[in-house]
Amino acid sequence: MPRRSFSLQSLTALAIVGLMLVLATVLLWHGGRGADRLLVNAVRDTGRQLAETTEERSRRLIAPARVVVRLLARDNLVAERLLVDRLAALPLLAAALDAHEVASAVYIGYDNGDFLLLRPVARVAEEHLPPIAGVERARYLVQAVSRDPRGRRYGEWRLYDADLTLLGRRAMPGYDFDPRTRPWYREAMTGEGERLTDPYVFFTTREIGVTLSRRSDDGRAVVGMDASLADLGREMDSLRLTPGTRLAVVSGNDRLLAYPDIERLLVEAPEGPRLASLEELRDPVLARLNRLGQEGESVRFRVEGEPWFGMRLPFRALEGAQAHLLLAVPERELMAGSRRLLWQRSLVAGGLVLALLPLGFWVGHRLGRPLRSLADQVRSLAGFDFEAYRGTGSPVREVQQLGKALEDMAGSISDFQHMTRTLSSEPRLEAMLVGILDDLLRITASRHGAIYLEDEADASRFDCLAEVGAGLDGEALPERLSLTAPEEAGLEVLGQELEAKGYLVQPLRNRSGHRLGLLLLARRGDAEGGDDQPWRRFVEEISGAAAVTIEMRRLLEGEKRLLDAIVELIAGATDAKSPHTGGHCSRVPQLAEMLLESVDRARSGPFAEERVDEDRRTAFHLAAWLHDCGKLTTPDEVMEKATKLETRYNRIHEIRTRFEVLWRDADIAYWRGVAQGGDAQALDETRERRRQELQAAYRLVAEINRGGERLDATRLQRLDEIADWRWWRHFDDRLGLSEDEAQRASREPEVTLPAEERLLADRPRHRIDWAVKPPPVAPDDPANRWGFAMQPPEVAGHQGELYNLRVSRGTLNEVERFRIQEHIVQTIMMLESLPWPAHLRHVPSIAGNHHERMDGQGYPRRLVLAEASLEERIMAVADVFEALTAADRPYKPGMTLSRSLSILAGMAREGHLDPEVFGLLLDSGVWRAYARRFLAPEQVDAVDIEALKVEAGLASHEA
Repeated sequence: MPRRSFSLQSLTALAIVGLMLVLATVLLWHGGRGADRLLVNAVRDTGRQLAETTEERSRRLIAPARVVVRLLARDNLVAERLLVDRLAALPLLAAALDAHEVASAVYIGYDNGDFLLLRPVARVAEEHLPPIAGVERARYLVQAVSRDPRGRRYGEWRLYDADLTLLGRRAMPGYDFDPRTRPWYREAMTGEGERLTDPYVFFTTREIGVTLSRRSDDGRAVVGMDASLADLGREMDSLRLTPGTRLAVVSGNDRLLAYPDIERLLVEAPEGPRLASLEELRDPVLARLNRLGQEGESVRFRVEGEPWFGMRLPFRALEGAQAHLLLAVPERELMAGSRRLLWQRSLVAGGLVLALLPLGFWVGHRLGRPLRSLADQVRSLAGFDFEAYRGTGSPVREVQQLGKALEDMAGSISDFQHMTRTLSSEPRLEAMLVGILDDLLRITASRHGAIYLEDEADASRFDCLAEVGAGLDGEALPERLSLTAPEEAGLEVLGQELEAKGYLVQPLRNRSGHRLGLLLLARRGDAEGGDDQPWRRFVEEISGAAAVTIEMRRLLEGEKRLLDAIVELIAGATDAKSPHTGGHCSRVPQLAEMLLESVDRARSGPFAEERVDEDRRTAFHLAAWLHDCGKLTTPDEVMEKATKLETRYNRIHEIRTRFEVLWRDADIAYWRGVAQGGDAQALDETRERRRQELQAAYRLVAEINRGGERLDATRLQRLDEIADWRWWRHFDDRLGLSEDEAQRASREPEVTLPAEERLLADRPRHRIDWAVKPPPVAPDDPANRWGFAMQPPEVAGHQGELYNLRVSRGTLNEVERFRIQEHIVQTIMMLESLPWPAHLRHVPSIAGNHHERMDGQGYPRRLVLAEASLEERIMAVADVFEALTAADRPYKPGMTLSRSLSILAGMAREGHLDPEVFGLLLDSGVWRAYARRFLAPEQVDAVDIEALKVEAGLASHEA
């Protein structure tokens, strides 16, 4: 995107305004920061004062109460035994309450369990008051526990008005309060002086507070006064700095002592209500501030994205206990006034800037008038339109010089651009060299030039690959240059000869200094007789880019040729490994690439929009040639198995020898019978019948061994009967064996010779174990990182005679069929282990998925080929078509063209192959071209294309 430009007039105005804005911004920033600091310091000081105020108010809760309990501890009231005598002292207790505004109650607990308490009715919730007439006029509540003349405890509540006139009384049988069980009583009884409890929940009012208690002088009673902390919380609420300020007083163990919302101070627990902890308050702001742990210092922190300013202030609470005041203020509220002032100053500064804007434009207009014309031309350069630049007609000399320099620069940049495009995008070496040379001539102002590349076979010869311009004096440069002396000496002689003709000879060297060729440029006319060293240095430097590009192209072409040769070498080795399948790995790629080219040429049908670029061709070419590279690991005896009994040789010969033994046994039985005086004619007839039976049985076994037709139930039954025939072995079958054979033979128990054996048998020695372990193809195998969905057989091979003869069709048993299918597993594992570059990353999937099916019933991964790439579907069709028409397979003859295409049509219809690719095979005529190149004449017969399309289910598609 072209960079945006501005007029000098605008820039001058913007510079003046910008400087003003910078100055205003700095002043506003400095003032704002100063105001913020002042606010923060003010809040810090206010917080410390607040902590001192809170500490003072907490002390005020206790100080007056000390005087009251001291006086009451010395009064005769503590010695009275009767309730009526104790009630006479109510004016004293009421005066004590009125003198201490935060006092919740004043009371006396006696050592016999009696109790007398006076509290303001206003401190008691309405639902807790006794139902006594006149309760609305009540000022005081008396709660008493005393004893009747029989010594029984009873509870009683009384209501009094402001003049301590009794309004009513009510017996409270359920009020069985024993002061001796309370902490304030026990603590006061243990020592001298006043005792202050930790904050707790009062028994009757459920208020939170503390109790100051003192033992009476005679030691028989304890005087106590309750001070509620609710007043401290309400006073804290009035100390908020802003509406959103959070305040709390917490003890050393993080228990809440005071909080504006008094109801949240209590937590209901199984053992009764108790003080809430800071964590139970569920205030994330105060909890975060408390965790920061910085005492006495202000901190900034964030909670849920909102900035806060906070302080954690220590102070001595009740009786000197360590506590903390938590103060948190929202920064937006704290700084609101500062921000408002900053906004007002910003408006003033903005107004001043706008007032100076016309002055800036006037100054810019005066300065930019002589340069405006040149600015229009520079905009063309900024838009990369180098041909549109034509200089400027300004009378200012400096502007004219600048315009001419810009014009020359624009031309050179345009030439460099074109050369760079040629170097990066032209795939053909010779065309690239011509383009580079043409650009060099323009950049260097030369009229003729040529590029010679060194002959790779003979370093003393250079072939001309590019020439541009007319030769000097009408004389063309030669097609080939040769050095008349070795190396640099010969190059110097050649350079002198060409220099004499008016050419500069510049060697093209790669990054390692190796010479790749020569660049010849005719010297410029204005350089003759002058110093052309700068021009020569420029040519030398710019030739380096051409040399690097030439080297890269030659390296890439060489590596591509090498890679193709290695791939074809592997395919050739795979074919050479099996003379019966030779040619498969070279025929399939050619057929597949013919189909891919047909896709690229298609202008109608399902592949009309499909285009095949060079990267796709390269990846497909490699994948097609490597599609069966895994066959290198397939055992030869499996690959070459032409009959059911074949291993490394056809074991039908062993079976025939056993039939020979049975034939001889028939002769022996005949002669033994004759020698024993039997009927010679009857014995001869028996022998003849046995011979005919043996001949027929051997023919059946031999025919089954070929594996040509499907094995029916009748022949299977006959095979089992023949297998049960017996013959006698007189020699030890464990002699002369290899280590592997001997180990497998040891699985069978030794028998005493001569031993009777079955004619055909499956023996333990016939089972060949895996050398290491089965390949990782099972879905539950942890080593299966390729996604294979196969089940490996228990053994690597099974040579059982009956097991192999019982194969219903073909020559391969189930184990061998897996070993054949394993080739595609090995193909995928081999190819995915290679470090393919990005444009070839699909090679393993193209090569390894040609045995998958459109319906997901293929192998080795049971992929749905309908969801795979076009290349993978083409490979599947090409592989099957080649296999059907191949005439070099040991287990079948090559099929005719019509029969092969008919089978393909059925496979396309049944979800095995892609119907569209099969239709492409028919419509493109690739089947015909392939048949002419690779099929025997007797295989090529008449083909009905329309009938095949109907058979494949393609007719409706075309209609």
